[in-house]
Amino acid sequence: MTAFAGRRRRAGDRPGAGARGRLAALFVLAAAVAGGGFLGTVAARRPPRTALQPAALAAEVAPAGSASSTWYCPGAPGPVADAGTTDLLLTNAGGRTVRVGVVVVDSLGAQRRDTLRLGPHAEADVLPGQVVDGAWLAARVEVAGGAVSAAELVDGRTVRTRSTGRSVAPCASEVSARWYFASGSTREGSTLRVTLFNPTPNLAVVDLSFVTSSGFTAPAPFQGLVVEPRTLRTLTVGTYVQNQPSIATVVTSRSGAVVASELQLYGPAGEAGVSLALGSPATSTHWDLPGVQDASGGASELAVFNPSARTERVEVDVRLSSGPVAPFTQVLGPQSVWTLPTGEELRIAAQERYTMQVRASAPGVVVARVGSGSPRGHAPWWAQDVTVTGLQTSAVHTWVIPYVAVAPPTASSSPAARRSETSSTLSFQNPGRRALRVEVVSWTGARRDVEVVQVPALGATTVVAPSGPAFVDADGAIAAMGDASPPGTVGVVGVPAVPLR
Repeated sequence: MTAFAGRRRRAGDRPGAGARGRLAALFVLAAAVAGGGFLGTVAARRPPRTALQPAALAAEVAPAGSASSTWYCPGAPGPVADAGTTDLLLTNAGGRTVRVGVVVVDSLGAQRRDTLRLGPHAEADVLPGQVVDGAWLAARVEVAGGAVSAAELVDGRTVRTRSTGRSVAPCASEVSARWYFASGSTREGSTLRVTLFNPTPNLAVVDLSFVTSSGFTAPAPFQGLVVEPRTLRTLTVGTYVQNQPSIATVVTSRSGAVVASELQLYGPAGEAGVSLALGSPATSTHWDLPGVQDASGGASELAVFNPSARTERVEVDVRLSSGPVAPFTQVLGPQSVWTLPTGEELRIAAQERYTMQVRASAPGVVVARVGSGSPRGHAPWWAQDVTVTGLQTSAVHTWVIPYVAVAPPTASSSPAARRSETSSTLSFQNPGRRALRVEVVSWTGARRDVEVVQVPALGATTVVAPSGPAFVDADGAIAAMGDASPPGTVGVVGVPAVPLR
């Protein structure tokens, strides 16, 4: 049996059409692109970062016509770790089969490569622990083409023989010399780990610093950390930053570049949960959070981190289905965190979906939403969403959302509740002032299914997700996110949407 024997696939046979390339090449490609549609075949190299991509996004799907593309999945627990298991979700948004190589690296330096072929509009569920039997694993995903996205799914349901939920985070399509995390905790019962993956052939030297409720700290053992080429390091923050209910983290490379992620194991008040988050390589003045909902009996909060040496004014606009509410504002000092307990705010209606827009003065902030499910439910869940950013300064119209099945409903659920509880959802937020038309494309075998929805200006729309990967195309910049939360825990298992050029 190969390492990919257990993967799921869904395939169709629609050939690719045109796609957007680099901004500088638009005039050259205009004639070719004009006749194209969703997912193109115009041959082009992978474009570098341009002003069209939000700086705070570290994940972007290469165009379908790219000669090659690479993803870096920065590390999550393997089968030996006491922190759950990890799957790689590989989604092909293109119309042709592509060859994918997966190089898995463990924290001891062992690595092994395996390959698979990923069909058109298909998703593969890859288990790194079947490639390398290590405690902590990172992966480099090498695609012979474009239009393929990669995400990590941590399933903590087997941790300490009790359920601790699941968490999904995108892999990175680039390395960076700096990474920011807005949220974390080392309070009693909680464990916060930072993973540093160096997929490059060059040595990296990294410093870690933290902003806590007690102030700024940069413990000496976390300075000058050497991350050898193509290796992984995992650090337990609580070893030197102890009993802190709120921690923001900055990863800075003195030399070289890495990919950084955080894995949070929650355990306050006897609850349990797991949260995986890819860092943000830059701050942003705009953050858009679609499809937010507080779970029954649970809690949620918004963490806004100012890592700069300047004071910033931050405004959080909340919009319910019935309309906007009075905004929340804060003057945020240098190197500080503002925690907004959204689940306790009376102006935010309980059990109702809402959207949030965070706007900050330059140079910008980093944002994360933390949500928990009811501890009285069949399983307590915690999760952290690092959300879609910078849409008003970007041309993000097209998204890939991987398929993540929700957990089974409870035995006592009614038939109607069972149908809703086992259905994941997709949420779209329109930050602009004109209505947008959104196509949600999915594939059942060779059949192409399309659902068209309208998202009003400054509004939001939620639909039932297809039972497979979703490919989203809008006629304007839009924020998108999936939700695969189990019964009673809506809003705590966010499925990230990854932008596609």
